[in-house]
Amino acid sequence: MKHVFYLLIAVLMVSCGSNSSKSNYEKTITDNLLKGSDTKENLNFKIIELNETGNITVADSIAYLTDEFKKDKQLIINRVELAKKMSEDLQAKTKKKSEFDKYGDDIAVMNTRIDSLKNLTPDNLNGYDSKNPNDVLAMIVRCKYSIAPGGTSVEETFDFYLSPDGSKCYGKTRAK
Repeated sequence: MKHVFYLLIAVLMVSCGSNSSKSNYEKTITDNLLKGSDTKENLNFKIIELNETGNITVADSIAYLTDEFKKDKQLIINRVELAKKMSEDLQAKTKKKSEFDKYGDDIAVMNTRIDSLKNLTPDNLNGYDSKNPNDVLAMIVRCKYSIAPGGTSVEETFDFYLSPDGSKCYGKTRAK
């Protein structure tokens, strides 16, 4: 009997703890959506469904920044390679020795730049040096809500990016 009592207390504590985080999420999301507008009651704002769908860790952030860096770097490499190809075409068509040498110099500079770019590593990860890759930077909370600004009720679903404690909203995207 004693074990059943302890089990009930543990279940009660867990359920109360999860409700407080959800109510914290509700407050943060409501404040974010209704900032600078009428009151919650005037707009008939109601949260229909609220679920944690994931989180963003330090490792996720590093992977995203590295991927974006690689995309941007490749775009620049492609442009320099295009300019190099154009210089090679012009060099092949020229008949003057001075122009031929000038295009050759330009091609050499572009080859050096391409090699330099290929070896370039991301420099925007300095803030992550001392962080644990598993540290949570943000929680993703999916919220389905209804709002009736002009009397007609509209339902929308968004993913909100909240601080780990749920007190700040970093942004939102329409749920897919």
